[in-house]
Amino acid sequence: MSEKIKVLLVDDEVDFINMMQYWLKSKNFEADVLYSGENVVSQVTEKKYDLIFLDLRLPGIDGLDILRQIREYSKKLPVIIFSAFGTAESLKEATKLGISGFFAKEKGFEEAARLIHTALRIHKGLAHSDAEEGEK
Repeated sequence: MSEKIKVLLVDDEVDFINMMQYWLKSKNFEADVLYSGENVVSQVTEKKYDLIFLDLRLPGIDGLDILRQIREYSKKLPVIIFSAFGTAESLKEATKLGISGFFAKEKGFEEAARLIHTALRIHKGLAHSDAEEGEK
């Protein structure tokens, strides 16, 4: 794969998200950051991301509302929810909206790597040739 995988990180926790962006770039991903949810959908439609990490709790617009807007744009775009405060109810709603996984912020980035690999393999067929089995 010559083109980098494009990942959008949406979170208002500046230190955490900047550290995650640095980690993703060190793994040869292209990683952009938004610190609020207001411009997520316009950013997603302009840049055509391969994967989104979306925090549930954001100032202003709620992460679930952003996810609903993303799903109006694309039903297949992999979205991994991450949060330090995920409730069972909000995760249940996010699951109904078709998330590709949940990343608890207290977990290590290796767990994020596993989720990225799985999401891209299932949704994009980018990880291995065996992903072709899941394509339509």
